[in-house]
Amino acid sequence: MSRKPTHFWLDFFACFLIPAYTLLFAGSMQWFGTNFSVIAVTGPDHYRGFVYWGVLAGGYFFVMLNRLAFRLPGRWMRTLVRLLAACALLSLAYALAIPYLPRYFPKYAALHVLLAAGACVLLMADLLFIILVFHRRDPDRWAGAMRFCRFIIIGCAILFLIPMMVSTALEVFFTISASLLARRVWLLAKF
Repeated sequence: MSRKPTHFWLDFFACFLIPAYTLLFAGSMQWFGTNFSVIAVTGPDHYRGFVYWGVLAGGYFFVMLNRLAFRLPGRWMRTLVRLLAACALLSLAYALAIPYLPRYFPKYAALHVLLAAGACVLLMADLLFIILVFHRRDPDRWAGAMRFCRFIIIGCAILFLIPMMVSTALEVFFTISASLLARRVWLLAKF
């Protein structure tokens, strides 16, 4: 009976709330000519929306990764997953706190980009580590998650190479696909 509420909230966040809010924040702007950081500095409401998106997505990933850590067999593995999750969340939090204004503050803008990219890399490294641990134990069961991880990496590379920048399309794709991957990993690890 306790599985149903967990599945409801997991599905609600991963399949509805995060994708819907991400798409609403992205709006109808040129998805290959701008990105979330640029949208955020176009007005106070946009910046507030950017922070809400970061709190929603960051909170979801932090909770999911910490819950997944409990499923890992070794203490050092659980510690590593929690440490990577905390570093990813801190990196995202600092990226949200530092506005992207390259014209006025070029060093802070570069730091913002580095922190935002670092948060994504740390998140994917954390998810990939969890998948690899379970994949070693049961390769057939975890083959789909490995393919999904490769799909995200290849998709992100393609979406980066099209405009040769981090674009709204890339950020939307990464946010939605990574939230769905975290959901899938949780469901596979749970049963």
